[in-house]
Amino acid sequence: MKLPENVIAHILSYLPVKSLLLSKCVSRLWCSLIESEYFIKLHLRNSVHDSSGAKLGLILQDTCFLTPKIFSVADVGSPYECVELGGGPFGYRTRLLGSCNGLLYVCQSDMEDCVQYKRSGKYYVSPKIALWNPLTKKSHILPLAPIHVTSWSPLYGILDSLRVEYAFGNDSINDDYKVLRIVQQIINPGMADPDKFILKTMVYSLKANSWREIVAPSYLHYIVSRESVLIRESFHWLPIQGHGLNIVAFDIRREEYCTVPLPNLESKSSPRYRNLGVLGQCLSLASSSVHDVEIWVMKEYGMKDSWVRLLLLEQSSSLCCRSGPYDLIPLAFVRDDNDDHKVLLKWMYDRSLIWYDLKLRTYENVQIDGAPWLYQSYIFVGSLVSPLPPIMQ
Repeated sequence: MKLPENVIAHILSYLPVKSLLLSKCVSRLWCSLIESEYFIKLHLRNSVHDSSGAKLGLILQDTCFLTPKIFSVADVGSPYECVELGGGPFGYRTRLLGSCNGLLYVCQSDMEDCVQYKRSGKYYVSPKIALWNPLTKKSHILPLAPIHVTSWSPLYGILDSLRVEYAFGNDSINDDYKVLRIVQQIINPGMADPDKFILKTMVYSLKANSWREIVAPSYLHYIVSRESVLIRESFHWLPIQGHGLNIVAFDIRREEYCTVPLPNLESKSSPRYRNLGVLGQCLSLASSSVHDVEIWVMKEYGMKDSWVRLLLLEQSSSLCCRSGPYDLIPLAFVRDDNDDHKVLLKWMYDRSLIWYDLKLRTYENVQIDGAPWLYQSYIFVGSLVSPLPPIMQ
């Protein structure tokens, strides 16, 4: 019996990427269907929906060695299994920066590996960045976007005066993927007044396969988050505490900066560690100290009054009894087979992962077979999305 093509597409869209790549060999019809833009978006939508339930994927990068390996975890459930992905676009000098819709954005090791050159008495550096789908093995190295180094000294060098941050996300309205680059340069490195700086931001569009510069507000100087948090197709960073600033955001579609209000957190005498995350498709904030751990979620995006405290763990709780700083990042909010709600947290002290059960108010360490001793982790959704610009596909 022959099934309608839309029924076949619906059934196939629930298969993992590895099975779909093998299924392309079944027939020309299946191959054409699986490679179609319609099917790729259908499969991605089902994969994203699945990741918000009990099934959750991760990408891990070994942080113990100079040639870090990258691993994937198809399901952070039982049993945990870790699979090495091999070298990325830059071989084993590939350093992971983040993930979105099955695409990873990576760089060639650290800033020390970027292209450095001098032209007409001016110094430039060009970090090498790439987009990579580790499941389809396709990758695309972005065009170089040279950074003009305005000041340097033999003592501090060129790179010590630079701070370069990246963020990567999807612009669904324009069907595009974009990379944001924030460059902060200290004008006189090593001088007593480090507040003199130059800010420049550029946006790369995969659709246009080109970079363009956009206006950078001065308050970008005060962001402290090493990694942006992507939600509602906007990037988010935390500001330095004590400056009265709100969360800094960048709208991917409009290519504009804005701010999002913080919750009303009670001041504590001891230092607090604050980290942004995403829980249940809501912006979240973990505020922790040696006394307690608070996790907040913004139920209605952009509305200050919609911040709700999801949990409060006092010092006497089992989670707060762990040794080391109580610096947590919320990663995911899922439901298990018993409809119990759990929160996946990343412990910044040793990069370990924790499941916290909201009902039982207990936690358990995540054990992943084959994982490196120390690793950086990112939420990952397997997809067929291509990292190539339209003109190269």
